[in-house]
Amino acid sequence: MFINFGKLEKLLNYYEDEFTPCDQCGASEVTYRIVQNYFYILHVPFFPEEKFTAMNCENCGYSHSRVISDNSKMYEKLSPTPLYFYTGAIILSIIFLSLLVTGLYAFLIDS
Repeated sequence: MFINFGKLEKLLNYYEDEFTPCDQCGASEVTYRIVQNYFYILHVPFFPEEKFTAMNCENCGYSHSRVISDNSKMYEKLSPTPLYFYTGAIILSIIFLSLLVTGLYAFLIDS
């Protein structure tokens, strides 16, 4: 049996910043992309892994992934992780709790 699993990334948001200069050319046409990695099994997201910021200059085409700056951290805070990234973990928790309650109920009925 083949189980499809792995890690994907999802674009959460992008911000065009007119006040931050590009590292390469100095133009102020910079776009920040907020990306979230997550694990999935059978195309159902289980839990998020990491969030990072990528930068792209519209003027010279310079791009950089994994930007670490005050602006990038601010934009990451403005882009929360979606709740559906926890879908698989929630489904497994509900199944586990229902099996636990059913087992306890059957144990109490038999005794």
